[in-house]
Amino acid sequence: MLYSGDIRVMNRKNLAIITIGILLTVSLSVSALWYFDSMDSDSLTFYVLGDSQGYQGGLAKVVAAANENNPSMVFHCGDLTPFGQESQYQDVLDTISGMTTPFYTTPGNHDIRLDGRTRYTEHFGESSYSFDLDSAHFSVFDTSEGDVDDETYQWLENDLLNTDTEWKFVFTHIPPFNPRSGENHTLQNSTTASRLMTLFEQANVNVVFSGHIHMFSDIIVNGVRYVITGGAGASLAASEEDGGIYHYVTVKISSTGLEIEPVLLGTPSIDRSHILLKANEEDITLSLDDLSSLTQVTGFSSFENQLGNWRGKGDYVGVLVSDIVEIVGGLSESQNLRIISSDGFEQTFSYANVYPNSSWYEYQGDMILAFQYNETSVPNWADGMRIIMMPADGAYSGVDCLATSAPGQGWNVYPSAGARWVRYVSVIEVIGS
Repeated sequence: MLYSGDIRVMNRKNLAIITIGILLTVSLSVSALWYFDSMDSDSLTFYVLGDSQGYQGGLAKVVAAANENNPSMVFHCGDLTPFGQESQYQDVLDTISGMTTPFYTTPGNHDIRLDGRTRYTEHFGESSYSFDLDSAHFSVFDTSEGDVDDETYQWLENDLLNTDTEWKFVFTHIPPFNPRSGENHTLQNSTTASRLMTLFEQANVNVVFSGHIHMFSDIIVNGVRYVITGGAGASLAASEEDGGIYHYVTVKISSTGLEIEPVLLGTPSIDRSHILLKANEEDITLSLDDLSSLTQVTGFSSFENQLGNWRGKGDYVGVLVSDIVEIVGGLSESQNLRIISSDGFEQTFSYANVYPNSSWYEYQGDMILAFQYNETSVPNWADGMRIIMMPADGAYSGVDCLATSAPGQGWNVYPSAGARWVRYVSVIEVIGS
């Protein structure tokens, strides 16, 4: 009986195992059917971003997201670099080097500066091109000069009008219009802008992606959807409510239609080896390497503080502040320059400080942004980056400061030559019109 009873027990166990196996098989089959049914074989996902402008943190986050989620491609709508230098392009290439997703670009106005177009072409190829993928056509064209030449326009027209794919997407840097009321940070030639928008309508383009304006905007004009994604690192040009967010966008095409959603990026964190240069809705993140590529100024200097003591004695290496602001078009006589430190301290300087005439030059000498002091460079130099006045006698006194302070600035606000030697410089900003 024990034996036969053992047999019955084992049969029940076998039956239970078989039953569980059947249930698992059915469950897995139902799950698999649901999974494969939920997948859309016609779906296509890609990312779009713009205006990282030398800040690699946002681009690095997009690379990480792409490696995790495997979109079909990533598009950058231009201004990858501050001003098109080789080291700046290398920084971008280093950041995307670990990405397995195809990376497509179009140049921005910053990318072509100082012979940057040659470097762009060497690293990324032609600035206008197109291709098909699945049911979509992708057209990329160059607006980095602020206009579109006839050859590029004719190519784009032929490309779009002779494509019969279900979806048509266009990518460029500068949008044909500014979505913000009263602003005009767009194509310089309004005739070109109107011509392009008419072409997009005639060619039944679904979406035009651009950057240049540092914000997120998604609007439809005459049946064409215009998406501005200029929030990958450059300072924002709108309030958060009006689209001023750091972001990139995800685009998904499926049988249910088209979805475009912004994905938030964190606020850029600029370390002490970088500064932010701002002017006329443009801003550029400049690294120590970028600054070092400019003509360097060296010399001894010192300053007199409010108590009459002399401080800062030593040898400095830096670059002319005038050379820095020339990157964003220079400073007009009616404009001022605001220097902001990482601890919130700030000083305002006049045109005459940045471009001193002979009499002011005698008192203050060159106005430089120093990144090295007594052979110690940023970030090891605790006070750098720092504004330095370089008079011929190596001594910027209170008398010198008074003589080179415009009304409402410098000595006229706080009587100390040392206050003009701003430490921990993080932002240089052109203000006024």
